[in-house]
Amino acid sequence: MTIIFCLLVILNAQMRFQGEVLISIQVWGEVRSPGIYQVPTTTNLVEAISFAGGPTSRSDLGRVKLVKAIKGKKMMFYDVNAYINGEKRNPPILDSGDLVYIPQSFTSRVVDFVRFAGIVAAITFTIYRITAE
Repeated sequence: MTIIFCLLVILNAQMRFQGEVLISIQVWGEVRSPGIYQVPTTTNLVEAISFAGGPTSRSDLGRVKLVKAIKGKKMMFYDVNAYINGEKRNPPILDSGDLVYIPQSFTSRVVDFVRFAGIVAAITFTIYRITAE
């Protein structure tokens, strides 16, 4: 059943883009499936994130980086939340070679740091106890 579903998804995607001109973009960072994607020329920033499976729970959609390949590697930052919430309209359309990067949120970075510090403290305490005996 799963194989049939996957085949239907692939066929649907092929039918959807049949006859359309596709461009190559990159979507990296805190998305479910980072990578290089072939997307229609009308794809905007929000849609690109969707192509990559959407943001993870660790993402910061308020600081999404877009590196424009055509404009001399110009880097811009966008608040994608504003587009999703309807506060802003018309997210930027992507060009071939553009790179989208969704950063990790500050909160998840702090959680990672605290987790790492806890591991280091536990190892240090264990070594101290072993050498103190």
